[in-house]
Amino acid sequence: MTNAESTTRNLSTLRLRHIGLNLACVLLATGCAPKAYMVLLEQEDGRTGSVVVTHAGRSASLDKAGAGLALNADGPSPIDVDSARILADFGAAMAAQPLPPQTFVLYFDGVGVALMPESQAKINDIRKIMSTRPAPDVSIVGHTDRVGDDAANEALGLTRAHAVRDMLTREITSAVSVEVASHGERNPLLPTADGVSEPRNRRVELTIR
Repeated sequence: MTNAESTTRNLSTLRLRHIGLNLACVLLATGCAPKAYMVLLEQEDGRTGSVVVTHAGRSASLDKAGAGLALNADGPSPIDVDSARILADFGAAMAAQPLPPQTFVLYFDGVGVALMPESQAKINDIRKIMSTRPAPDVSIVGHTDRVGDDAANEALGLTRAHAVRDMLTREITSAVSVEVASHGERNPLLPTADGVSEPRNRRVELTIR
């Protein structure tokens, strides 16, 4: 059992309530002075969010990166937590966290499977990102504009997804899981009338986890 698990079990009255749509990144430590404390960290996208901590019948909020609360017997109280202390107490746990997903949008030149030059130039960079992950899980979804019928566009979206998959995995020798799918013309980036050619809708959306 980790220190954090032990503390969570012992502090049976501790409750957290997230405020707003952003999930707050909260870390819990024991064995320090104070004996137990929580600290709010900035998320990967730069947001912080906020959280209300209820302990021993009293509540206090965290709404700023680096803000801390000591979990005292009579309730939570604010404390200052510097970056050196955060690294000492949580460095190993933070290093063990999975890398956040990364998303890319690649655009196609015309009605085929050739990428626009600026999108083609991203392929090597995406390969490098994939190679930094021990077992990357890649999702590729193909899209089209509204020129042509639904069935043809569904097939074209899948062909585009397969084409990008082949480009990305051609020189990768490590294990990689790739899922391909097509949304055809169903999820346009820019909604248009039927039959309209729209370059921004001729794309694949790619997510690396």
